[in-house]
Amino acid sequence: MILVLLLSGIVRTMDAQEFNCRVQVNTQQITGSDKTIYERFRTTVESFMNTQAWSNLQLSKNERLDCTLLFLFKTRNSNTFTCDFQVQLQRPVYGSTLMTSLLNMRENLTFDYQENQTLTFNPTNIDGNLIATLSFWSYIMLGLDFDSFSKLGGTPFFQRAQDIVGLAQGSYGELWKAQEDKNHWGWVNALTSENQQPMRLLSYTYHRLGLDVMHQEPEQGRTAITQALNQLKPVRQAKSGSPLLANFIETKADELINIYSKAEMEEKQQVYTLLNEVFPASSNRLQGIKSNR
Repeated sequence: MILVLLLSGIVRTMDAQEFNCRVQVNTQQITGSDKTIYERFRTTVESFMNTQAWSNLQLSKNERLDCTLLFLFKTRNSNTFTCDFQVQLQRPVYGSTLMTSLLNMRENLTFDYQENQTLTFNPTNIDGNLIATLSFWSYIMLGLDFDSFSKLGGTPFFQRAQDIVGLAQGSYGELWKAQEDKNHWGWVNALTSENQQPMRLLSYTYHRLGLDVMHQEPEQGRTAITQALNQLKPVRQAKSGSPLLANFIETKADELINIYSKAEMEEKQQVYTLLNEVFPASSNRLQGIKSNR
């Protein structure tokens, strides 16, 4: 199935692969002076992410998804590595030079990798935890991006991520274990569960009807965002440990402070009260919504 997304001047077309991915490695915790394998690893992962066709929907070069992968290496035992792994995804705000964050995720990752190894994605036979993890987050990122442009537009990508969880489960450790909220199973469960669907609808309203129109109609855009935030409460009631809630406050807290900087105090207080109820642990951080002007 070939999808073309046409939304008020934003066109998704068939031309190239999907990602503009930057890979960073940090080896400060690794002993030894010869670290050439890590630079080769970096270029291998970057090439894999940027040349792999993850779907039959491909984007023109300037429309590729901007993401960053960070590997903070902690240990190496022969060909087995452990690291802190971070995934960040941004999307442009229409009519401006601004970027908005869609994903900021961190996890502990252990994988096997041999120098000069070629990474190959096979959708029916996942070869190793590194490929499984990179493929999983690629589909999650595609889904999050498409959800922000059309209502539930990311569904086909989340289904592919769910397939990877099924293939990796039982083979590659805790990241894939069922019935866990914060691992890969938890993410795909949240993104395919009906009781957490309001978070996906929130994304469309927040980004497409809110941020993307604020360059022309700031009041209208902010009103749409305020309405979208009401979707947070039923999700918290259904699943307070949802990774979608944690990701939202991580990616949007500072942005919301800027969005409401020119709002009237009554609106600031309304938004602060709602967010403080959903994210009580972030109360101090959210105080900026009331004080910023």
